[in-house]
Order: sequence, then structure tokens, then C-alpha cells
Amino acid sequence: MKYYKYSDGEIIKTNADSLSQLLQYYQLLLQNYLEVSDDLDDPSYVARGNGFCDAKYSEDFINGQIAKCRQRIFDIESWMKE
Repeated sequence: MKYYKYSDGEIIKTNADSLSQLLQYYQLLLQNYLEVSDDLDDPSYVARGNGFCDAKYSEDFINGQIAKCRQRIFDIESWMKE
């Protein structure tokens, strides 16, 4: 096991084999946020949550999550090259 530090400062402990799974996770998460961002202007779209949501995710939130996923993917790919 080795410690890795994301660009945003969060530290994780994992092994090299698990990095590919982590990369796949963030790639899928990024794809999901990109799909959600495409639906932000759809009047029928509401936030998915605990069943009590009746408002859209904010565009800033979605864009922030997309940026975070992209940065994490970049970080993980960099670690995998080490």
C-alpha cells in the first residue's frame, strides 16, 4: 500500500492494482456528470436525491464536480505512470 495525494490535497492509501479501478470509477463519474450537465436546461429534470428534491442541481455544482473528476483522472493517470 502506498499513500497518494490528489491535487486538491486529499490523501488516499491504495495499491497500484487498485489505481485502475479508481480510474474507472472517476471516468464513469465524469461521464455521469457530463450527462447531467446536458440535461440542466430540460424543464423536466430535477435533482436526484432522497426523494424530497424538487430543484435542479446548480450549474456551478455540476461544473465543479466535472472539474474535480477531470483533475482526479489526471492525478491517477500520473500515478499509474510512476
